[in-house]
Amino acid sequence: MGKVNRNNQTLRSKFITSFHFVLFKSIVATILTWIVLIFSITMLFSTNKLNPANYYEKKLPTIEKYIDAAGASILSSNSQNLFESVIPLDGMDYQVMDLDGQIVYGTYQAKLVSNEEELKRNIATRSAKKDGGFIKFYPIKNDQGILQGAVVFKYGLSVLTSNPHNQWMILFLSIIFFFIFAPFIFFYLFSYFSGKRLSREFERPFNEMIESTKKIKEQDLDFTLPRINYSVELEQLVQAFEDMRSALKESLDRQLQLEQERKEMIAAISHDLRNPLTIIQGHAEGLLESGKRRPERLEPYLQTIIRNTNYASHLIAELNEMALIEKPTFTLNPKRTSINEFVQMKGKEYERLCAKKCIDFQYRMKNEEIYIRMIDQERISQILDNIVTNSIRYTPVNGHVEWMITMNPDQSITFDIFDNGPGFSSDQKQDVFDKYYQEKSKESEVNGLSGLGLYIAKEIVKKHGGEIHVNNREIGGAHVKVRICEL
Repeated sequence: MGKVNRNNQTLRSKFITSFHFVLFKSIVATILTWIVLIFSITMLFSTNKLNPANYYEKKLPTIEKYIDAAGASILSSNSQNLFESVIPLDGMDYQVMDLDGQIVYGTYQAKLVSNEEELKRNIATRSAKKDGGFIKFYPIKNDQGILQGAVVFKYGLSVLTSNPHNQWMILFLSIIFFFIFAPFIFFYLFSYFSGKRLSREFERPFNEMIESTKKIKEQDLDFTLPRINYSVELEQLVQAFEDMRSALKESLDRQLQLEQERKEMIAAISHDLRNPLTIIQGHAEGLLESGKRRPERLEPYLQTIIRNTNYASHLIAELNEMALIEKPTFTLNPKRTSINEFVQMKGKEYERLCAKKCIDFQYRMKNEEIYIRMIDQERISQILDNIVTNSIRYTPVNGHVEWMITMNPDQSITFDIFDNGPGFSSDQKQDVFDKYYQEKSKESEVNGLSGLGLYIAKEIVKKHGGEIHVNNREIGGAHVKVRICEL
């Protein structure tokens, strides 16, 4: 990608510049808007006068006095023109009705009552809201004060309804009040567009890095991130990400190469040694049985050949096993297993092994119930075989090996293997599970240990989601603790 371009702005300076730019434009736009509005308001109020919201309601007392003076004559249609001369018809509707609620004349044609009782109830009500305005009934009486009918007035109590000829002026004033909030509006609009511009600048590199992480997760490192030219920090971030990608690619290529070389080496050793070792073992066993001359030397030699041949075969088997377990595709094969039957079977096997060396072997389960668990029985046997055979190997003649099985409440299983051998040194506790670890002693040389048994056991335990530890017993001897989880 090359070096970072020092002429780019930093993110901090970009944000500060954008904020000041938005603030400046908002202030200028607000000042200009207010100047125009103040001028318009001045011109408006110098030539026009607005009525208050209750303008028409204030006209009612004068109209009511006229009704009281005219009396029942208002019910005559001939009185309409004279009556309308005192009503401000530009903002008020009315209707004149008789006792039965029949409309005699007026500008409001909705029928409101249907009989005298209903009319009286409405007159008793001072005013009511109806059809977007206020309705008021006023009685019409004759000279004797007897009810003859009523006049209904419909009017509004808002600035708009009180100024029917100046509604445009009301709308303009509403716009004025709206633009009082102009600073906030302009600040929001300029902030939005400025933020949108910045987001477009940042979106591309971040999307590129998100796509890159997906490729890295899939171990696809054959790509290059684009160059960023508008922010120092983003350019540095992308450059660092590109450097990391390049380093990961080199590391992965090197790891794959080493892994391939290791596999090829193990495969070559297995292929080159298996056939000749098998032939040597067959010939040695034949010579041992034929009893050639000097039999006192022949047998020890042949025993040595067989022992080393067995060791080589065992080493190859463990190398193959290690390669299999370390493969990413390696999986366990769990099956429903009766733990009680499994323990009985393995216990009998270890009893026979210990009997050959005159070692007392004891095994027991802390819980005597019947237990069924999903485990890989073959691999668990492999773990226990490695540990128990090590205990037998280091336990002296007439010694003691004990295997204890505990079924835990969390469905896991704990195996404790005890012996009364020499135990572990402090160095062994740290390194005993390392690959190819061998104790520097005559015992390890004589037995031909590969240093892979406990390493393989540890890896299988990890595949079971468990753990394995070694320690020394207070009374002397070794203690290996294994805990595995149900699969």
